[in-house]
Amino acid sequence: MYKQRGDTLVEVLMSLVVLSVVIIGAVTLMSRGMQSAQIALEHSQARQEVNRQIELLRYLRDQYSVNSASTDGLTWVSVISGSNNAATNYDGCAVTTAKTGTAFYLERPSGVVLRTPFNAALTPTTYATAGRGLWVETAPSTGVVPAYVDIVVRACWMATGSVGGQQRTVTAVRLYDPSR
Repeated sequence: MYKQRGDTLVEVLMSLVVLSVVIIGAVTLMSRGMQSAQIALEHSQARQEVNRQIELLRYLRDQYSVNSASTDGLTWVSVISGSNNAATNYDGCAVTTAKTGTAFYLERPSGVVLRTPFNAALTPTTYATAGRGLWVETAPSTGVVPAYVDIVVRACWMATGSVGGQQRTVTAVRLYDPSR
């Protein structure tokens, strides 16, 4: 008869080490995948907010074309007037003191679109929303026919998770101005 031998202590320990490495690797990959999915979700939400601002700007411009004396038509004029415009530059998420007075965002709490000055002190909680990490800058054309307004919508926020860091999305749009 043969004597049966069990596994030695060293063999059992080695198998536990291998199993631990496999489990830790799987958990790490899963964690990174979830962080990437969270960052992608935040970008999608910020993109929706940016698109919302652009659509509100188009709406204001169109309402001005229909009735320049309407509340929305007058809001369009305030959006493009020289005293409200930032010197548009592409320096990422930096909001200077000068921009704090000129950058803005649009809200529609009721049936009317409101132009609200941007306050750089209000930081986003999760992703950028209008007034919290998302703002609009405009630069109207001068001496050009047809007149236009270059609009830059910026969204900046700190990504959830330890590897995300600062995230941003910037969109530039040119709208032709029926008021000039």
